Amino acid sequence: MLKRYRYKFTLEKHGLKDYDQRNVSYVFESSSPEDAIRRVDKIIKTSKESGRKLSFYAREFLEAVAISAQSDMYEEENASRYN
Repeated sequence: MLKRYRYKFTLEKHGLKDYDQRNVSYVFESSSPEDAIRRVDKIIKTSKESGRKLSFYAREFLEAVAISAQSDMYEEENASRYN
């Protein structure tokens, strides 16, 4: 059975407007759950440092990606522990 990552599903079904999608485009290139979390952190850090505000929807999307990626990492960790 192929593994379907939650964070990938979140990235595919984002529902963001074009403007918000451009602001968080870096996260769409994620290759793993760990990479997705790193990219979310980078986007948030960069926006704070530059003074650019992310919209409510962009922030909610980034939070959803981070939660999904953490769930994937947790599941992988526990699957290897019990198999």
